[in-house]
Amino acid sequence: MPLTHFSLPALRTFEVASRYLSFTKAADELFLTRSAVSQQVSQLESQLGVQLFHRMNSKLVLSREGNVLANAVRSSLLHIEGALDSICSSDVSGRLVIGSLPSFGAKWLAPRLKQFVDLHPKVEISLLSYVSLDDVIANGVDIAVSFARERQPGICQEILFQDEIWPVCAPSLLREDKPIKTVADLSAYPILHTTLESLDFGASWEEWLAHVNQPAFASHRSLSFSRAYMMIEAAILAQGIGIAQRSLVEQYIRSGQLARLFDFDCPSNKLIALFYHEAAENRPAIKALSNWMHAQIKSESL
Repeated sequence: MPLTHFSLPALRTFEVASRYLSFTKAADELFLTRSAVSQQVSQLESQLGVQLFHRMNSKLVLSREGNVLANAVRSSLLHIEGALDSICSSDVSGRLVIGSLPSFGAKWLAPRLKQFVDLHPKVEISLLSYVSLDDVIANGVDIAVSFARERQPGICQEILFQDEIWPVCAPSLLREDKPIKTVADLSAYPILHTTLESLDFGASWEEWLAHVNQPAFASHRSLSFSRAYMMIEAAILAQGIGIAQRSLVEQYIRSGQLARLFDFDCPSNKLIALFYHEAAENRPAIKALSNWMHAQIKSESL
């Protein structure tokens, strides 16, 4: 059917509702009433002859047809937005929603964001934490940081760096009567773990030991944390010896709050990357954030 048969405002309204899966939240963003959102979606469904949403256990979900249309409309709007940005202004401005794995957002990105904002004061930043990159790509995040993965259609992926894994602890934890010269010496201290390395930015003792070809060691006490940033805080407070990605702890080592143990090289098995829609790659704010992050990483020799 020709596009002229459809209301462009209705398509825009549907796209916003598809992101929130809520007519009420869509109405808030569009400054409409909930009834107006419902009417526009109903009009679109009547023209198409299909249902775009279903109700399941009082929740709104996209139908198969609704999902196809939402992806197409969202991509088209991003293309239009990118074109308008490049035509109207080269200024880095507007709202930029950044998605990050929780620990990378807390320990690497958030402490440095002021530097980016100082360089680009017209940009309004929103930093969100997430676990699933698929959820981020589908829900209005402009650019996200996650582990590199297979290429997806319509999504740009920029490799940022390959991290390293370091054992760390607070200098005050170390005792003169129990020096740490070998891996076996770690057994005299409490050991800190993260339990969701694959879903956040944690590191694994098992991976480190295997890579440096060292045997496992027994610990008389251990503490486990679901997030790497929690474990790092415990390490700073001298609660035990932790294992962490270098990017999350290097600032604390420079300040003297943490010390690195051993000098074994152990690159992480994951590459860290930026993700954003192809349609948004020419947005000045996207390009500015990407360039800034690459520069930060290069200057810190990650």
